[in-house]
Amino acid sequence: MALRQDIDSASPTLKDRLSIEIKPDYRHANIRYGTDIFQAKMVDLPCIIESHKTVDGKTFYKTADICQVLQCKSDDDTSQDENESPKKKEKDKKNLLNHGITPPLKNVRKRRFRKTLKKKYMEQPDIEKEVKRLFRTDADAIDVKWEVITEEDKPETSGQMSAASGKIRTETGTSLDLAIFGELSSSDDEDDDEKDVNIVDNSEDDISRGGFQDDASRGGFLGHQMSYASIDTSLSETQDVTMDAENAELQGKLSELKRQVAEIRQRRASQEQAESTYQNNPAMREQIQAMLAKTIQEESEKLQEVSFVFIKS
Repeated sequence: MALRQDIDSASPTLKDRLSIEIKPDYRHANIRYGTDIFQAKMVDLPCIIESHKTVDGKTFYKTADICQVLQCKSDDDTSQDENESPKKKEKDKKNLLNHGITPPLKNVRKRRFRKTLKKKYMEQPDIEKEVKRLFRTDADAIDVKWEVITEEDKPETSGQMSAASGKIRTETGTSLDLAIFGELSSSDDEDDDEKDVNIVDNSEDDISRGGFQDDASRGGFLGHQMSYASIDTSLSETQDVTMDAENAELQGKLSELKRQVAEIRQRRASQEQAESTYQNNPAMREQIQAMLAKTIQEESEKLQEVSFVFIKS
């Protein structure tokens, strides 16, 4: 093309032969080069690019930011585009260029600048209705009693052992004994071993004195049993007193919370009634709705406290 040759050769007559006339819509133009007339269309690039110039091929200077280019065509097909897309959005889409200015950037707008998926949210009135319905359900469920039992919070039976039954104490009793008396030392084990050896060696002495030793050992064993049982009984009584005090405190707190919830419900009922009376006053109704939402939130918080006290009790 003659224009490209003149640009490459830096022809001095290029300015005189080339003229660009942009139409009032700033989207179409007429380009004259010599005796040739071309129809041009202004299109938007996928992104802003920078233009640089150099004199020596080493140092570059930025000259402009380019966001639009003119596409020249020999035939006049702009009128057809206008007739095909009467809507403004469709016109804007037709003015977008999908490619860059170099071959690797072909269809770069579709490859690089894809549309992100929009999340579909529920409308605000539907959310408010669902929240109010949940609050009403929670409010109606205050009189329901429940009990949550986990593996860690299962009640452990206190270790008690009577002398008549001769049952072994449970793990709780054993732990209490260890806490009070401590573990057996290694020296105690050695003494027991020595006693066993002496019993084996002096079997005849044991037979002669067997009755007396059995009575003494039985008496000592029963004495230890009675002492352990009394300790366990005293500890269980102390725990019962502590539990009774905690239960009394929780019951008092629970009754206070129930009284507060009843007051909040009365206030909520009066606000709902006031809201129905101010149907024709939007400003007053909006204020009442704000107060009602605050009351509902306060009621839900109190219900959560009641649930927590129920679980602890």
